[in-house]
Amino acid sequence: MAFQKLINKLTDRDKLINEIDVLKSRVSQLEHEKYVLIKELTLRNEDLSKLHSVNNELQELTKLNSEVIQQLKEQAKELIIKNQTLSESERNYRKQYGNIHISEPSENLVGDWDVDKDFFDHMEKIKGNPFNKDQVEAIRYTMDKNLRIIAGAGSGKTETICAKTAYLMTMESVEASSICMVTFTRKAADEMKERVNKFLVTDNSRVAIGTFHSIFKSLFEQLLKQVPACASVGVVGNKQDDSDEKANRLFRQLIKKYNLFQFDKEGDKTIKERIEYWTNLGHSAEEMKGFVAKHYDSLEPLSDYPINQRFYDMYIEFVRIRTEEKIVLFDDFLLNLYRALQQYESARGFIQGKFDYIFVDEFQDINPLQMDILKLIAPTDGSGAKLIIVGDDDQSIYAFRGSNPSFIKQFHEVYDTYTLELMTNYRSKQNIVQAGNRVIKANAHDRIEKAMEPFHKVNGEAYVWAATDQSEEANWIITKAQEIGKIEPFSVKDRVEPINYTQSTILYRSVGQLQSVYQALDNRGVPFVIENNEDVMGIFNIFEFKIAIRNWLDLLESEPLIQISAWRPFLLNVANAYFIKNQDFNQFMEQSHFSSVQSLLQEFVAFVKREKGKSDTTLIEKYLNGIFKLIKNSNVEVLEFIEPLLQFPKNKNNMSKEEVDWINKECQHYKTWVDLIAYHERLKERRSNMKKHLVLYHKGEYNALYFLTIHKSKGLAFNNVFVIAVNDGGLPSNRAVPLSKINLTECREKAEPPTTVEEERRLMYVAATRAKHNLYVTFPKTIQDKPSKRSIFIKELSLPLRNG
Repeated sequence: MAFQKLINKLTDRDKLINEIDVLKSRVSQLEHEKYVLIKELTLRNEDLSKLHSVNNELQELTKLNSEVIQQLKEQAKELIIKNQTLSESERNYRKQYGNIHISEPSENLVGDWDVDKDFFDHMEKIKGNPFNKDQVEAIRYTMDKNLRIIAGAGSGKTETICAKTAYLMTMESVEASSICMVTFTRKAADEMKERVNKFLVTDNSRVAIGTFHSIFKSLFEQLLKQVPACASVGVVGNKQDDSDEKANRLFRQLIKKYNLFQFDKEGDKTIKERIEYWTNLGHSAEEMKGFVAKHYDSLEPLSDYPINQRFYDMYIEFVRIRTEEKIVLFDDFLLNLYRALQQYESARGFIQGKFDYIFVDEFQDINPLQMDILKLIAPTDGSGAKLIIVGDDDQSIYAFRGSNPSFIKQFHEVYDTYTLELMTNYRSKQNIVQAGNRVIKANAHDRIEKAMEPFHKVNGEAYVWAATDQSEEANWIITKAQEIGKIEPFSVKDRVEPINYTQSTILYRSVGQLQSVYQALDNRGVPFVIENNEDVMGIFNIFEFKIAIRNWLDLLESEPLIQISAWRPFLLNVANAYFIKNQDFNQFMEQSHFSSVQSLLQEFVAFVKREKGKSDTTLIEKYLNGIFKLIKNSNVEVLEFIEPLLQFPKNKNNMSKEEVDWINKECQHYKTWVDLIAYHERLKERRSNMKKHLVLYHKGEYNALYFLTIHKSKGLAFNNVFVIAVNDGGLPSNRAVPLSKINLTECREKAEPPTTVEEERRLMYVAATRAKHNLYVTFPKTIQDKPSKRSIFIKELSLPLRNG
């Protein structure tokens, strides 16, 4: 061991061994460092790999992002183009239909935590659907102000106001006796009663609901108990079944007593009709007297007892006798309350304390007298009941009886008012609503701007049928109604009929449009009912012919062969038919002295010839000769005096071609006076039977086509509607003139309400919006083999046109 150590030392082996140990240690250290470096490199490689992966992802995302951005850019361009297109479409839509107000459903408006949530749930169960947003707002409105609801056709206005009544009673604890609901017809009043009771789940809500006449009559009767002095204001009592007959008989006697025949036969209205019109305008007897003096005294300019004074004396006596004999008329119900409220402060105090809320339905139909009474019951200073009025100025079509749409349009100028609109139409298919919007928009200068939005986003059949002539028009309507009627047969009790005519309704403007339809119905044996019983009278209900019949009968009832005075009213009408002024005619009568009836007639013909610049008087001569024959012999052929009558200038202007043609055809068939009067009697009997058929029809027990005037159709709705004779002279009427060309003040003073193009357009709107499913507008391209001028409303409706 020692030797080995020595050798190692001599040979430096120890040193080498140390160096080897050091080298081993270094190698081990390097191996560790290598391991560490390899490990670090591995980690770095992993990081690099991750980095490369992330980089690749970023590159992919960048590429994708670029594509998405490009797509978004392209979509943005498309949206811009689409928006521009939509904007243009919206502008075109608004241009055609007006501003559209869309009412959303009420789900978001009535929340689960709302105190009235259960009320609206209850209403929905009863109705079967929720109220929309605007309806809910109207129902909930707190009545801080008076409420005006502009409610378009088919917008659910009746349900809304009836629900508001129920809301006041259930949610706001308003007593039933504090609420009054007024409308214009008994049918509408009955419908409101039924709905209010239904919403309140009762048989009798005790809310005062009725027509203007029934409500005002009831208020006046209550007033009599509180203020007995009110009995002196007018004709007091109950209207009897024979009241109208007694009043008419009394009026005829007084016309004779005060010699007012000439005034009574002046123009289109009788004295009684003028009084009724002036009464609806709220005029007193003294004001009426002034109008007569201004416009009608010229009928007899040389009279010592002028017409205006005779009129006034007659009117006062008429009222005095009716008061003594208690002959009550409908207008007395309004007049009595009006006069009592005007004259007695205690009466106003009692009536103004009766109600807290007064609803007035169809407010566009209110007349000045009704408005004046309403102001006395609910003063404009807000000291009385709050008013809830609902209506649509676009459906104001009763100017002839004094209605004035300005009351609804300007209501906010009279009362402190909050206004809501119900503009969703739940009744009609989309294209029918849009057609209505288009036609009524042409009244832009005379209406509240608005447009209906259709709830039903599907179209029905809605087009214009241009028939070759009136006969084809009538037959096409019947054939189309039969086609519709075959879809579901008519069934009642144990009787089934293959064609259900009750599915179709025919609307018309005037009786003169029914000539060809009547003939086609008779020829094809199709049953029908007509709501206006007078129109069953056919030609005898055409105004000019009705007046002529009355003139002939009046003349025949007098002693025309010996009494010159009997001819005066008759000849005045002839003079008027030639546009001769009353004053000129009266001068002729006063300044001439006639030795006989024959000389009177001869000089009258010469007078007309002078006045009209030597015009041809052949027509007048034929007319007078025919009438003279009639007086002597009732078997005279009626066309001898009817044909020239129809050609008189004024009659030609006022009567439509359809009316003239119809009268001529009937008189060719019923040639003699005896035959014509016998035909008249048969039509009267038919009118009587029609009343019975109508009752059965409305009960669903009579299968027939339903005819009614557009005026009577307002407020109603039908599955399939035909609007006939929409040609110029039919609808609009040949008497229609633009509102801008009319002196309304003078027309009202003369009690001769004008027919305006604007109101005729409202008639067209009302007619079109009666249809639920299908609307057919028809007109003849020819009348009496001559081209017919098309109605301006055809273009305005802008419906598809189909030709016969």
